[in-house]
Amino acid sequence: MKTEVAILHKEYPETVRDLAVSKIEHLIRYFDGTVSIRAVLERQKEEHRVELVANVRQGVVLVVDAKETTVGAALDEAVDRMRRVLRRHKDKIKDKRKGRGK
Repeated sequence: MKTEVAILHKEYPETVRDLAVSKIEHLIRYFDGTVSIRAVLERQKEEHRVELVANVRQGVVLVVDAKETTVGAALDEAVDRMRRVLRRHKDKIKDKRKGRGK
């Protein structure tokens, strides 16, 4: 899986990038069909915004966004949301294979 972390406005230390990469790499456990995940970290006034974009098989793109007062909390929230989205996508694929999907 390919991971990329983009930091806008260059206000974060290198440890934040390393933390983001380590948290993103754990997402592969929830859906092995993930091709790549891109994280965008940005500071907007008093809030930190984290956007995760996951490209999965068959060209599906999954996007989550989180805003919190600290970058760590925003990253945790975004990773948690992406985990739920990946699980939901995986369950949808399983249901379609068994003929129960739409």
